Amino acid sequence: MSLFIQSANALVSRVAQWVGAIPSALTITATSYNSTTDVITVSSDPRPFVYAGDFISNGISNYTYVLEVSSTTITVSDPESIWSTVTYPGATILKMPTQSALEIQASIQLAELKMRVIELPGLRSNPYDPDDPATVTVGADGLAPIPADMNWPILFFQETPAPDTPPEAASFGPWIIYDRVGDREIIRRRMIDQLYVRPFGVPRVIRASFSEVGPNYVFTPNPGEGTVIKAYYIRTFPFLFSPTSDAVNPLVQNNSALASFPEGYMYGTLWAYYDKNKNNEEAQKWDGRFNDAYGKIEDQNFKDKWSGGDRHLTSEFQPRDYRYSFK
Repeated sequence: MSLFIQSANALVSRVAQWVGAIPSALTITATSYNSTTDVITVSSDPRPFVYAGDFISNGISNYTYVLEVSSTTITVSDPESIWSTVTYPGATILKMPTQSALEIQASIQLAELKMRVIELPGLRSNPYDPDDPATVTVGADGLAPIPADMNWPILFFQETPAPDTPPEAASFGPWIIYDRVGDREIIRRRMIDQLYVRPFGVPRVIRASFSEVGPNYVFTPNPGEGTVIKAYYIRTFPFLFSPTSDAVNPLVQNNSALASFPEGYMYGTLWAYYDKNKNNEEAQKWDGRFNDAYGKIEDQNFKDKWSGGDRHLTSEFQPRDYRYSFK
């Protein structure tokens, strides 16, 4: 396996090296390995020595997570195919101390909680994804449920015509930008929403509003039942080692945060580990490295938002002559 942190197993392996979690060789050996099912057949009953949640390896560093243990086999999560490179039978099995494995996993979870609200490019939704675009659909009550994977919204916009508008009118607008307003303000605007009539056939960008009310988003002017609105927002990310619905890969071994910010995972995990073990000096050191690493990303993120090209911070207003009309 590469030294790069590409999976949850690799992260645990790197952290174990830093904190000095020394593996111990078991008295049992691996006799064969099925790369399709990730099942290792062993020479004797491993249950007195290995438990689900442990980490085992065929070397001193590259650990794999144990999913299940029986009297003759050990099932692992092995995305890097570590066990496929071993010569069988007789391959030595090494195990990370269970206490170290539990501490490292707990530290990873604390690091993930620390990173839960960070803004990374890999966590942005894609409203233009041809297979699964990020959208919300307005219901009969004018409300759209907040997506379950949303951390916080960036922008909503509407490029499709209202449900009662001819399809050919889509190319003539209006294209609507929904700016976020406060919860008190959105309720006030909703109360006068009936005074607005949706314009169409006007090739301009209209500035509208949205905000949260309960578990839903409220848009005003009300776009109408069935209207699909593109949603650009910061997504949450699945925690490492959390269960999945995939029988082949039952655990989360990678996510957008680990793929784009592995140093954050590494520094955050070491911060939590040393903090848990009352080593304040080491904890502060790794916390500082985490903040420095993310500070560079955050600084560049803000520069990308407000530098270069058109620097307008607000949308265009619809000209008043076309903003209101009555049928």
